Amino acid sequence: MITKATRLTLGDHSLHRLTLEPITAPQGGLVFFHGQGDFIDRYPPILSPFVDVGYRSVLTDLPGHGRSSGKRGHVPGLSFIDELLADSLDQLEGPLIVAGHSMGGLMALRLLLLNPGRFQAAWFSSPLLSILDRTHPILAQILPRLARLIPRFTIGTGVTSEQCGDFGEGPRTDRPEEGALFHSRISLGWGVELCRATETVWQKIACAPPATPVLLTQGAQDPVCPPGLLKDLLGQASFDRKTIEMIPEALHEPFSGSSRENFMARLRSWIETTLVTS
Repeated sequence: MITKATRLTLGDHSLHRLTLEPITAPQGGLVFFHGQGDFIDRYPPILSPFVDVGYRSVLTDLPGHGRSSGKRGHVPGLSFIDELLADSLDQLEGPLIVAGHSMGGLMALRLLLLNPGRFQAAWFSSPLLSILDRTHPILAQILPRLARLIPRFTIGTGVTSEQCGDFGEGPRTDRPEEGALFHSRISLGWGVELCRATETVWQKIACAPPATPVLLTQGAQDPVCPPGLLKDLLGQASFDRKTIEMIPEALHEPFSGSSRENFMARLRSWIETTLVTS
């Protein structure tokens, strides 16, 4: 795998991008979206099984995240995500996969449902399916009004490293020096946009579930995106081409900490049976 780092300008933002190139000629492409407060530099080892079977992968730090410009925690909106998807797909050819973790899993799921027939397959890791369940009831009621007045104002997400994985004495990222790239902020404007995205997903999946193969991975002990929400969502969807991998010992990031080896084995197995032998 060859990792290329570049910068691109999209709207008013300078964004950090990684392109993961297969050693041989690409057989397809993958677009990956990271989580809230997350960043892309930690994901090449996790996405390597896709690259190993020929999928060129494009990952971009969203505005306000990682090495991209912008106020920490503020993303301009869902229209920006749509523009970023279009730009990412311009870098790819062949069969396409859309994937993401947590908030990025929500973005990927929304894009899959809004673009039927566009993707060959999808992978959602611990997808964010509700934002209001983690919000004080009073704030939830006034959030839309506040967001119109002060959209860039940020608040804490409340998510901690301890909720994400059992790291023991080790760091959350493979490169300890990258730890400062994490943050736990979200803007009011972006919070409202995420609420819109969850509404779209719950509505769309009931009436037009995806026809493509889908992998859903989730930590059974996830305190950030509770597994019960995923169960409820799947109860509304009648599609059959889904694989659910619930990692018993895992928290919010099944690919991190002590559950990583188990997770990676399941991911490679799905890739082998779904992408390679199909």
